[in-house]
Amino acid sequence: MTRSNTSASTGGHSTDGTSTQGSPVPRRVEPDGPDLVAATRARLLAATRWRHGRIATLWWWTDARLLRLLGPGLAALWTGPPPTVVVGVQSSGYLLAPLVATRLGVGMFGVQQRPGPDGTTLAAESDAIGPGDRVLLVDDIAETAEQIAAVRDLITHYGATWLGASVMVAYRDWPELGINALASIHDLPRSEPGYAERS
Repeated sequence: MTRSNTSASTGGHSTDGTSTQGSPVPRRVEPDGPDLVAATRARLLAATRWRHGRIATLWWWTDARLLRLLGPGLAALWTGPPPTVVVGVQSSGYLLAPLVATRLGVGMFGVQQRPGPDGTTLAAESDAIGPGDRVLLVDDIAETAEQIAAVRDLITHYGATWLGASVMVAYRDWPELGINALASIHDLPRSEPGYAERS
């Protein structure tokens, strides 16, 4: 049996990232620090689409580079005391929290939304966090911040320390909750060719 040349199946690059001709393969190097936050924000703006007057958030998750930047970018957005755990609320928070937690080298704490007779309630494993934990929440959009405030109350009820939140987009400032956002709702482009906002 005749084996094909390695360069034919890998584009001239071996599986260890080096060229079969001996030259290193260029790798994309992402920025760090403030430049990382700026790069994540720029990619967020570029990946934003609108549907029926609302942000089409599902489009964000189709953008591979934005996904790669979100964990490091949201982690870098927080400049306070280092968290010991990152909390995410069902459902978008369940996607973002592992990305940020991995970047920070800590675990993730999930908060569920459960329907009830008086509306949606939040629930979590009460023995998963407690005194000594410093908690950072991450989410995609802070529109009214009511949910973030409810998570803060839940976290402090368990005896943990609330640090604040890193979100992708915020509708306004909530300094009392310690919310930091990659972008304001007013920063987002309202339309793009082929994806114009619909009334």
